[in-house]
Amino acid sequence: AGTSKCGNPVFYYVARRFKTGQINGDLLIYHVLLTLKPYYAKPYEIVVDLTHVGPSNRFKTDFLSKWFVVFPGFAYENVAAVYVYNCNTWVREYTKYHERLLTGLKGSKRLQFIDSPVKLAEHIEPDQQKLPAATLALEEDLKVFHNALKLAHRDTKVSIKVGSTAVQVTSAERTRVLGQPVFLNDVYYASEVEEICLVDESQFTLTMANQGTPLTFMHQECDAIVQSIIHIRTRWELSQPDSIPQHTKVQFQVVQSAAYNLLCALTCTFNLKIEGQLLETSGLCIPANNTLFIVSISKTLAANEPHLTLEFLEECISGFSKSSIELKHLCLEYMTPWLLNLVRFCKHNDDAKRQRVTAILDKLITMTINEKQMYPSIQAKIWGSLGQITDLLDVVLDSFIKTSATGGLGSIKAEVMADTAVALASGNVKLVSNKVIGRMCKIIDKTCLSPTPTLEQHLMWDDIAILARYMLMLSFNNSLDVAAHLPYLFHVVTLLVATGPLSLRASTHGLVINIIHSLCTCSQLNFSEETKQVLRLSLTEFSLPKFYLLFGISKVKSAAVIAFRSSYRDRSFSPGSYERETFALSSLETVTEALLEIMEACMRDIPTSKWLDQWTELAQKFAFQYNPSLQPRALVVFGCISKRVSHGQIKQIIRILSKASPLLSIDRGLESCLKGPDNYNSQVLIEATVIALTKLQPLLSKDSPMHKALFWVAVAVLQLDEVNLYSAGTALLEQNLHTLDTMRVFNDKSPEQVFMEIRRPLEWHCKQMDHFVGLNFNANFNFALVGHLLKGYRHPSTHTVARTVRILHTLLSLTSKHLKCDKFEVNTQSVAYLAALLTVSEEVRSRCSLKHRKSLLISDLSMDPVPMETISSQITSPSSRNLQEPQPWTSPQISDRYLSTHHYPTMGQISPRTRKSMSLDMGQPSQANTKKLLGTRKSFDHLISDSKAPKRPEMESGMTTPPKMRRVAENDYEIETQRIGNSHLRKVSVSESNVLLDEEVLTDPKVQALLLTVLATQVKYTTDDFDQRILYEYLAEASVVFPKVFPVVYNLLDSKINTVLSMCQDTNLLNPVHGIVQSVVYHEESPPQYQPSYLQSFGFNGLWRFAGPFSKQTQIPDYAELIVKFLEALIDSYLPTADEERGEEQLRTPTSPYPPTSQSQLSITANLNLSNSMTSLATSQHSPGVDKENIQLSPSSALSNGGRTRHGSASQVQKQRSAGSFKRPSIKKIV
Repeated sequence: AGTSKCGNPVFYYVARRFKTGQINGDLLIYHVLLTLKPYYAKPYEIVVDLTHVGPSNRFKTDFLSKWFVVFPGFAYENVAAVYVYNCNTWVREYTKYHERLLTGLKGSKRLQFIDSPVKLAEHIEPDQQKLPAATLALEEDLKVFHNALKLAHRDTKVSIKVGSTAVQVTSAERTRVLGQPVFLNDVYYASEVEEICLVDESQFTLTMANQGTPLTFMHQECDAIVQSIIHIRTRWELSQPDSIPQHTKVQFQVVQSAAYNLLCALTCTFNLKIEGQLLETSGLCIPANNTLFIVSISKTLAANEPHLTLEFLEECISGFSKSSIELKHLCLEYMTPWLLNLVRFCKHNDDAKRQRVTAILDKLITMTINEKQMYPSIQAKIWGSLGQITDLLDVVLDSFIKTSATGGLGSIKAEVMADTAVALASGNVKLVSNKVIGRMCKIIDKTCLSPTPTLEQHLMWDDIAILARYMLMLSFNNSLDVAAHLPYLFHVVTLLVATGPLSLRASTHGLVINIIHSLCTCSQLNFSEETKQVLRLSLTEFSLPKFYLLFGISKVKSAAVIAFRSSYRDRSFSPGSYERETFALSSLETVTEALLEIMEACMRDIPTSKWLDQWTELAQKFAFQYNPSLQPRALVVFGCISKRVSHGQIKQIIRILSKASPLLSIDRGLESCLKGPDNYNSQVLIEATVIALTKLQPLLSKDSPMHKALFWVAVAVLQLDEVNLYSAGTALLEQNLHTLDTMRVFNDKSPEQVFMEIRRPLEWHCKQMDHFVGLNFNANFNFALVGHLLKGYRHPSTHTVARTVRILHTLLSLTSKHLKCDKFEVNTQSVAYLAALLTVSEEVRSRCSLKHRKSLLISDLSMDPVPMETISSQITSPSSRNLQEPQPWTSPQISDRYLSTHHYPTMGQISPRTRKSMSLDMGQPSQANTKKLLGTRKSFDHLISDSKAPKRPEMESGMTTPPKMRRVAENDYEIETQRIGNSHLRKVSVSESNVLLDEEVLTDPKVQALLLTVLATQVKYTTDDFDQRILYEYLAEASVVFPKVFPVVYNLLDSKINTVLSMCQDTNLLNPVHGIVQSVVYHEESPPQYQPSYLQSFGFNGLWRFAGPFSKQTQIPDYAELIVKFLEALIDSYLPTADEERGEEQLRTPTSPYPPTSQSQLSITANLNLSNSMTSLATSQHSPGVDKENIQLSPSSALSNGGRTRHGSASQVQKQRSAGSFKRPSIKKIV
């Protein structure tokens, strides 16, 4: 600002304007740096104005030190001079305290202390000086009293200067500051003077607001000094609007009459249209309470003179903060009528007028934030009135969001604005809710224009988070108008659930609770008692810890407390301070299905509602639009809520899967992929597409070839060898098998025939994928599939383990269906699944006995033949063993050990020693290992011991119920009732003739080798002693039955057997191991016909490897290329062309993706099936004689109105209602 006499640019720093704790110091440094940057390469000068500086303006020590290091070296060197103006006593003490930091300034010739503008003029011309006006005003109209004495522990000679606004105490003698002699000048403003007391003729005391002890002075003219100070203090008091001297109050009536006459004169002078309400006169008696009269005048003026609106409101706001509480209430009354006029200026062509409206709104917002005592009145009078003005709402919301954004999420500004939105909505709920929800939907939509890996990283995240807080505030008492906006609210919830800092996640949970509460209390909607019961139960369920976990707030006790913190700037709002809880897409499935259940229950009472269509349309829009942060969520939601699907949509989803797969590679292994957000998002996107396909498959038409083709998509996902994707792949596989079985595809053909037939057009690509993983479906379909599923036993999630077991049981049933035989009958197709189920199914072990050895594990089980009799599948006898063949989707009997986390060993629980044994080199066996294996010789007879191992407790009691599956659409054909009643009646035998290892049945050496490899592979990777005993029993049998093929598994067993022989003390485990060794030794003289490399000869070299634990380093880059080509071939072979897609899409009726501008009609197609387990509480909770695990529904009732029922997630075990959930277990439905 200006230049010095030397021609250097001059910069000014006014120290009193810096407020410690209010101004960010780093931002100040940044501002100074930017200001000086164009100039500091050349000489420049600085003026530091220290007038009235004090403790509130200080730099803290750490901040002071920054000033000496943040600038370039030449910037310090080019400072030609620093002029310090009006140094005071506090500055002297401050420099002494920080003497060490300021040592470099001591005695500097470039540092000059100035005590008057005249001396400053020696360096800077007066017309170039830019000192603040308040600083220069101190030198005007001064009364100077020299030779005064300031009394303290050290008396000081001073001069007292009394100006128009302040008292200055200037030292008469120089004092050293930073090594230079300086005159100190202390400034005290009139507003700071609390008391002045004349002690005697020569002494007085001055009490200041910011100083603890009074200042004492001696002077010959004390009385004149005191009178001067009293004068400026009184004049300051009179300038304050709430300081009316007592003598004025005595004449209050005179003032009122004069004010009335002044108002009359103004109306005449400016020709204000007051409609004859005023008449100037003398002697008028005006009562003290004339509020209503003034308010009526204000209303009349507002209506007749709207052009005065902007000026009137600006003056009201300006005087508001200076008024007393009583006057502030009156001021609000005067302002309210004028607010309606603002809309005419918003539509004005003059930009300046529109900007003034925005400025007035900003001032009203500032007033709302600052006036805490007037907060309720301002909310009701100002914002309640503005909320009724339709055309002004957009401008008001813009100002709200801008103010909230400047403060940041969780700031006082943001929270006050969110709270004020409630007052805004009180005048017009429909309009305000429509605007807020519409803005949220559009802002989320705009994130697709510049997508980011996570929503929190997007530039619009602050706006989204702020609007989410607005929606939470509005959600109470139905201020969001749920009847008109339910689909949009659920859409926003599914996109924001478990997103953002802790308080925002709690806010999303609170939003859902309030929405359900509004549905219960909404007067617009009339629900039946059954629907109300569903809503009340949902309120209870959403408050359970299970849903806290799903919403990412599992560590909080009360979501409402977290959502409404008492201190606004809480750590829970800070993006960098919270610990993010991982959010699985399976959690989104659960949340979406819970919301869908609520919507469907409500829609039963509103036949014309289109809620679900609107929600589906919104989800579909995001599902097929690239946006890494939201597309996976939208795909899952679209899959969960869709009631119909076209081949075109399936094609789009598979294309998304195809495009996401290569992103998982980028020439890196999976571990490095997971470190990058892009690759992590691609993994999540793949999982989302698989979940969507799982949900949508049952909605395809019966004759769609995609039903069978999706089996190979599921297999391809399993082959990716990634934990989360494997879980999703098994869910797709389970749903696929169930859907095809429902369509009776396996009644005449085996699964191998069905799936290999559909694979023919894809054979070229599938062969390459088979070769990559080392599992050849052409050589043996069943063992290749088992090889993929054995990996599920190693999955860390017990739900996935249980699903794997269910799939194996299902496949076992399906392989026997077309043969019309007992599913436990050993044949070349079933043996793969029987072998895989040995360790997890007591029934498999009891039905598939050993031939040459007496089993130590099932010796307690009666082996007497059971008469071949027909047992109805609908009869359940709790007292007798159920020998009927279960449906493929009923609960297979399985040890509860595999369904509880504290039993099943995850990879993280395996000891280092066991891990080492898992890393066995699978090359040719070393001579040392062979010697170890063959070196232990014992009597064969001794090994065949009659000692019995203890049976596993509760072997058959722990199987959980599998998830409810979506039923395939069967509108175009009937299902015979007899199929349910009679098709699964069969004869069962538990005779010893059904032997798992039967050389007469399993004559193919390939099947024998694969069977032994499956058993040995399980031995290799299991850590459970009981499982090992089972497997070693059967391997000991195999070493006798298949001695020529047994060498194929030498390498798999070598390390394990050595470990058992050297470290195990359990005789029940040692006995079968000794039997294996005895058999090997017995047959060692005849050279084996089959070597360990035999599996490789027919494409199964990866069986043992793939069935192992999930690897952290894989060759996904190579495999991704194969899966992309496979998916492209699948699309070309089985999905429609563009013309066919358009034909399908024309059948659909699109709805608007955004909330309507007015009240929308609630309607939906009446043919949707809206069933759910929770809604049938009243009808079947205590039905006598009903087996809740195996109840069968008639086909007509199960498949009416839309073709299938809503199911639980196929990626999870079916929800088990706890005692505290207030819901009964869902009835299992079987087609």
